[in-house]
Amino acid sequence: MFNKERLVSLPELKGGASKLSAMSDGQFANYDRTLNAFIDNFPGQADKMRAAVDKQAWNDLSKTLSEVCAILETIFASGLATDGKKQIHALQKGETDPDVVEAFVEKFILNVSSLSIDIQMTAHMRSAPKAGGAPQAKQIFSAGSGQSQPSSPSSGAKQIFSAGSQGASSGRNILAVDNAIMFLNTLKKLLSGSSYDLHCESSGNDALSYLNQNRVDLLLLDIEMPGMDGYELAQRAKTAGCNAPVIFITANSARKYVEKAISVGAVGLLMKPLRQKQLLDKINEFI
Repeated sequence: MFNKERLVSLPELKGGASKLSAMSDGQFANYDRTLNAFIDNFPGQADKMRAAVDKQAWNDLSKTLSEVCAILETIFASGLATDGKKQIHALQKGETDPDVVEAFVEKFILNVSSLSIDIQMTAHMRSAPKAGGAPQAKQIFSAGSGQSQPSSPSSGAKQIFSAGSQGASSGRNILAVDNAIMFLNTLKKLLSGSSYDLHCESSGNDALSYLNQNRVDLLLLDIEMPGMDGYELAQRAKTAGCNAPVIFITANSARKYVEKAISVGAVGLLMKPLRQKQLLDKINEFI
C-alpha cells in the first residue's frame, strides 16, 4: 500500500491533500487500487499517444488523452488533467500542427511519468539515508574477475565538471555515470552555477575505479548501459561500502523498472529528459 503522508507531500497531488488526509482506511484502500491501475496502465497509454502523433490520428490522441485525464482527476492530479484537457480542446478546434502537438505530448508524458514514479516510491521510501554517514571501502572490485581495480585514473569521461564558482570545490561531490557523453554534458549545464562538484564517467568499471579513490556524496546513474548496467553498478558500489544515495536516471516509469531500482537501494528516480529544478530539488533532498 502507498504511504498516505508522502502522497500528500507530492506537488502534483496537493489539490487533493485535504481529501487524502481525511480518508478512512477503506476509502484509502480504494484510492490505493486506483493508483495501482494508473501506474500499470499509463506506459501503454503513453505508447498509444506517441503512435497517434506519428500517424497524426488526432481523434485517437484525444480519446487516449481523455482516458488519462479522467484517472488523473480521480487521483487528484488536477493540474496535469487540466493541461491535458486544454490540448484536447485545441485538437477539437483544429489546432493540429504536428510539431506543436508532439512537443505537448512528450512534455505531458514526462510529467505524468514522473508523477507515476513518485507515487511508486511512496510505497517503499520512509526516510532519506544520510549521505556520507559511513566511510567508503578502500577497495572496490571490478565487474568480472573479482580482482581489485588498479589505482589508475579512469579512462572514461575523465573531466571533473566543477559546479562551484571558478572551480572551487564545495566538498559535495556527485558522481554521474552514463554511456552517452552528450547526456553527461547536459548534466554539466544543468548543474552549472550550483554548489556541487560533478564528476562524470561513461562506464561502470570506470565509475568503480573512481569510487576506489574518491569519496562521493551522491550517485546519479543511468539504468541502461552496455556491459555493467546501473543496477549492477549500484549493487557493487554498495557491497564495497559506498553508502552514498543513489538516484537513477531513466526513460521508463513502468513498475518493473522502479521496483528493481528500489531493490538495489535507490532513493529516487528521475525521468529523461531532465529538468533543472526537478534535478536540483532531488539532489538537495538527499545531500
